[in-house]
Amino acid sequence: MKVYKLKSVNTNYNPLDLVEDIIIANNWDYERDSNNNIHVEVAGEWCDYQLSYGINEDHNLLYISCVLDINIPENRFKDIYSFLFSLNERLLVGHFEIWSDQSWPILKQSFPIPTNQSLCKNQLEQASLLALRECEKFYPAFQIFAWDNKDVKSTLQHLMLETHGEV
Repeated sequence: MKVYKLKSVNTNYNPLDLVEDIIIANNWDYERDSNNNIHVEVAGEWCDYQLSYGINEDHNLLYISCVLDINIPENRFKDIYSFLFSLNERLLVGHFEIWSDQSWPILKQSFPIPTNQSLCKNQLEQASLLALRECEKFYPAFQIFAWDNKDVKSTLQHLMLETHGEV
């Protein structure tokens, strides 16, 4: 019996090129800025989401961020951190935070980039879909929190029901 050995191939690749391929395959409009970050707007059920992809070279991470198109009013800032804490406990990957200058909620995820290997296109597709699903799932919670002036517990109580089946 003959044994075959595979050689590792060192390639210099940019994972954002793979992200760009995924975006093009989905016919999404996008731009690549001067810092080599990719920004794309994706239509959701609740709003248009602003997905951004970039690389943190210091820590060899690929990050995905997804901005929700809603502003948190200043009068809700006193409760925002307990609200975010409660939401973040329910996330599968990443965390929500608030951009202080625009008061937009943003979901952030980071993934290590393997050295001497490329990221799998399927991994990047799944990470992007997961970010969008989590934003879709929690957008109503941000909407109720921002505009209904309910406390954190009441806001989450009504939104964490997941229904199954058809009407």
